[in-house]
Amino acid sequence: MTKLTGNKTTFTANSSDISVIKFEGKNVRIVNVYGDPCFVAKDVCRALEMTDHLVALRRLDGEEKGKCSIPTPGGSQVMRTVCESGFYKLIARSRKATTPGTFAHRFTNWVFREVIPSIRKTGAYGMPFAFLNDHSKRQAAYIKKASKRGKDLQACKGEKSHLIAEEAELWRKYQPQLPEVH
Repeated sequence: MTKLTGNKTTFTANSSDISVIKFEGKNVRIVNVYGDPCFVAKDVCRALEMTDHLVALRRLDGEEKGKCSIPTPGGSQVMRTVCESGFYKLIARSRKATTPGTFAHRFTNWVFREVIPSIRKTGAYGMPFAFLNDHSKRQAAYIKKASKRGKDLQACKGEKSHLIAEEAELWRKYQPQLPEVH
């Protein structure tokens, strides 16, 4: 198990170190820190319906929490993380996680029945962030290219209208008028 160093050291993650698990529309990012999973604390607390992740983190031991510099579409951001034992403690201390019918209860059951066994067996659960990030970049490039092509098409249509009007003017100006035959 990786012992985190509280707030003293920040682990710098690469895109390939990040996995995202998604449950009923909520994402929880998992960071691979030296081969062990660490969870983004704010994501976990949101899923457990805890309103203040900083208060929840104060109740964990120092080696169960840390900071990670995580790549995001807006640039790297330092986020608080918890190791696996800290993750379990947050679940155990969540009142809503033990209340049947709550989102936190469903999330907890899903984590214990699917996510943790998968991480233990395969080292990962969910789609690596690098794949999602690459897809987002390609989608943004496509939108930019399509927008440029749309603008180019509009410009061509405007140019075509101008050429048609110019041709009509040339015909009017230089085409001899033939007398009408009755």
